Amino acid sequence: MARGRRGSSPAGRASAAPRARARPARSARKPALSGRGQLKKIQERLAILTDIVKTANSILEPKKVIELIMTKIQLLIPSEAWSILMLDEERQELTFELALGEKGKDVSVFKVKVGEGIAGWVAERGEPTIVNDTSKDPRFARRFDSKTQFNTRSVLCAPLISRGRTIGVVQVINRIGGKFTKSDLELLLTLVEPCAIAIENAILFQRTEQLTITDDLTRLFNSRYLNLYIGREIKRCKRHGIPLSVIFLDLDGFKGVNDAHGHLAGSRTLTEVGAILVEAVRESDILARYGGDEFVVVLPETPPSGALVIAERIRRAIECHVFLREVGLEARISASFGIASYPDHALTPEGLIQKADQAMYRVKDRDKNGIEVAV
Repeated sequence: MARGRRGSSPAGRASAAPRARARPARSARKPALSGRGQLKKIQERLAILTDIVKTANSILEPKKVIELIMTKIQLLIPSEAWSILMLDEERQELTFELALGEKGKDVSVFKVKVGEGIAGWVAERGEPTIVNDTSKDPRFARRFDSKTQFNTRSVLCAPLISRGRTIGVVQVINRIGGKFTKSDLELLLTLVEPCAIAIENAILFQRTEQLTITDDLTRLFNSRYLNLYIGREIKRCKRHGIPLSVIFLDLDGFKGVNDAHGHLAGSRTLTEVGAILVEAVRESDILARYGGDEFVVVLPETPPSGALVIAERIRRAIECHVFLREVGLEARISASFGIASYPDHALTPEGLIQKADQAMYRVKDRDKNGIEVAV
């Protein structure tokens, strides 16, 4: 009995010891699993960031870059609303380039002055901010919620800084599942830094591209773009069996303005003509300065009868306008118009321009300040 107790006692102690040591080993596995989960989360975020940077730098359209960024922000920081506002440095105001969420369409019409609200504060300071209770933050501008009936409770906002300049701001509103954290802010800053450069690159590319197709003086399209556009439109007209009209106009009395007031006044007159044309045509119409004091209006899906109506509207607007008033002068001019249509008068861009030009010169030879349709 005694031997049995002595023999069993060390054995019992020996077998108990490993069991006692095993317990901590099981509990130690939990932090390891948590670490792996954290690592996986970081890897997923890095994959999203890498994808954004690669894709954003390959896109040369600002709107598409912004759409990509907003889509990814939704994945990384779940919230009720997101927006990107771009800065107009000349007017010192922010405009909503893209707004997603329940009231996204409603806020897109607003403009925010630099310094106004949280977004305006971030744009002015070039610093990010976290506001987890807008009711206690004096920077919060309530007018937007009042007009849209949206309830902004919390805001995460960061500047878009490219090459040392603030070009806009990113707003993330009402974090789902809790408050915005410093981790959210760090993630957003990591995201927006390369994206700001991608957005600015896309904007610069777009501006450069526009310079090659627009007239420096009037900001209308130039003849290079005009020929390309008419060519594309003729192909579309051919496919769908629809008409296309071209108005060719040449100013009457423009040389007299140059002679009387100088070339700067002449240039200003051309700019004013461009503004008159913009007001007189439809959004779907294309305007171009063809050269000198000649302009062309392209009217998609418009027969000669419709072109006559628009040409007469432009003719009256030019005839009634007093030019150069803003510089303390007064000048009057008129314009002669020629109209040609596809397929009635020509089947090529060159043919349409030539026919419209010939019709315009018949007006010039007759009595000017009139309209004629090609034959």
